Amino acid sequence: MDLVYWIWLSLRCGAGSELGSYLLRHFNTPKEIYEADRLTLQSIDGINEDILAALLDRDLSLSYRILEYCERVNVGIMTAASPVYPDRLRNIHAKPLLLYYRGRIPDIDDNVLIACVGTRKCSAAGIAAAKRLGAELARAGAVVVSGMALGIDTAAHEGALAAGGHTIAVLGCGIDRVYPLENRKLMEVIAERGTLMTEYAPGSDPDGKHFPIRNRILSGLCQGTVVVEADPYSGSLITARAARKQGRDLFAFPGNPEDRRAQGTNMLIREGAKLVTCAADILDEYELLYPHRIFTERIPRCSSRLGRARSAPVAAEKESRPAFVQAKNSGKIVGEDPAIAKTEQSESLTLRRPRRRTDTESLGEWERTVLSVISETMSAEEIAAAVCRRTGACDMGALLSALTMLEISGFLLAEPGGNYRPL
Repeated sequence: MDLVYWIWLSLRCGAGSELGSYLLRHFNTPKEIYEADRLTLQSIDGINEDILAALLDRDLSLSYRILEYCERVNVGIMTAASPVYPDRLRNIHAKPLLLYYRGRIPDIDDNVLIACVGTRKCSAAGIAAAKRLGAELARAGAVVVSGMALGIDTAAHEGALAAGGHTIAVLGCGIDRVYPLENRKLMEVIAERGTLMTEYAPGSDPDGKHFPIRNRILSGLCQGTVVVEADPYSGSLITARAARKQGRDLFAFPGNPEDRRAQGTNMLIREGAKLVTCAADILDEYELLYPHRIFTERIPRCSSRLGRARSAPVAAEKESRPAFVQAKNSGKIVGEDPAIAKTEQSESLTLRRPRRRTDTESLGEWERTVLSVISETMSAEEIAAAVCRRTGACDMGALLSALTMLEISGFLLAEPGGNYRPL
């Protein structure tokens, strides 16, 4: 079965890696990669000894166990070769090789998807705004996408469900893990009435480094991302940064400049995000493009119209819209509760012109090691190879997390195409 080779390749490459897509430009299928001998693999530029060792590990036992589990509990697996794989994701950097999901998969490319994100430590007003926004977006026909975190994410999911709409939760853990534990019931409802989605294999516990990697999928699925509340160190600003890099529209709710929870959103507005106060402000951008999906007459107009000027994406992507896809239904969450300490995603993101940093004392040993190998503009894979040469090993997830931290701390500049340049 070809599916087992997709699982094998995703495990060998790791989440957030461009390696799988790179290999599939040299081979037709994951099975061909699996069957390739050492000399064939060595002939490919960029394949170092660590990558080679991973690809020559032909043990399929874990892949078969994952496949058997998914079949047993009705978890869907959507590969990059599947006709239902969204074109929007095909065009992003480091597209996921496969996605595990529970629930119904709408025809993503023929619908308007809006990511609604914000801080966990939000105000009561922020909760109310996110719930109202989720409900209005859903009522008008949009699909609401968020990350299942406490605070703004949870409120947006709940608002969409309350309005009878579809919501997609993109997880930073395995499909069998409940995180945060407080959202067990919400996850069950979304599995029945919406979609749970993740690139992490069943059994993967949540980890702080997973969430920045996950965010590219959250924003990549959507035409636009709206940030409701965010302090300057909110992880939701990483999603905003991903949306900008992917050429997506960016929206933000304004707030009191004296309130720290509004400083991140106000910063986004200053730097080009469209100021919004209701769903109609967002959907005005899409109702003419999707007249068969978006019906703004179902929702109230904002009390004060804010104009129709849209934020200009960095590099707009064209989406193709295939025919409607049959949805898959699934049941409730299964699996035991992991003993998980609460982790807060507190990376800072600055969309202003970056300032050069030299005080590496604030960095951890791993970040300093990664920074030390970057002397010129390099891709993540080139950086990984350099780290491997220096240390003997390199975990791609940990590397991407370090690159994110170095970028938002002012040591690196992320450039188009997944490259990084030292400042």
